Amino acid sequence: MGTWGTALFSDDLAADLRSEFRELIGEGLTTEAAVNRLKTEYKSSLRDPDEESVFWLALADTGWRLGRLDDSVLQNALRVIASGQDLAKWDDASDRKKREQVLAKLRTKLLSPQPPPKPVAKTIKSANEWQIGEVIAFRLLSGRWVLLRVIGHNEDRGGKSAVCELLNWIGESMNSLPTMDQLSIRKEAGPRGISQFLFQEPRLKRDKLRVVRTGLVSKPAQRLSGYSAFVWPFVDQLFREVFELE
Repeated sequence: MGTWGTALFSDDLAADLRSEFRELIGEGLTTEAAVNRLKTEYKSSLRDPDEESVFWLALADTGWRLGRLDDSVLQNALRVIASGQDLAKWDDASDRKKREQVLAKLRTKLLSPQPPPKPVAKTIKSANEWQIGEVIAFRLLSGRWVLLRVIGHNEDRGGKSAVCELLNWIGESMNSLPTMDQLSIRKEAGPRGISQFLFQEPRLKRDKLRVVRTGLVSKPAQRLSGYSAFVWPFVDQLFREVFELE
């Protein structure tokens, strides 16, 4: 579990729970069913005192905001706040004081009337059909083209996305593409040396026009391993920062 601040959702677990609860409600589950699903999926977290407190606090806040606060979640969140269980993990006195204030505000909120139930849109999941070895052309903001080669896929609650490597080629057009097997792969110049990345297909029409399946296939230069995530709308920023391309 990663924690980077005292705010309620400055925590990987809390942020994941918020997203997954919303997703389950968007899929049509009742509040009770969504809570039960998460209790099953996060069974190990509920056995850990530090993570258990995050579980109930995050679900309580998210449920209240959506007008879908389950009574069992409310009671557990109030228990966590009253017991001081959550504060025990904050060693720094200043951080503990800040967290105490966060919990006091949350308690006041949870004891106030929650808003009417809010509709939650169903999450549109990615569905990638690109094949391993397939070469994809991507047009940079400058109008120049680069080539990505699929080396694998990532599947999670958000769907399926391709993991790619960037071929060492830049062209003004796709009228004359090089021989794929003769191209090396481009790596980040910095110490991380990023050479593979999850490339999420765009959903906006203007961005879809910048991604073209070339019909070319070649053998990947590397196996799927640790990779970064290039997701919209930050794709262009990431190509600029990681590969110095724009």
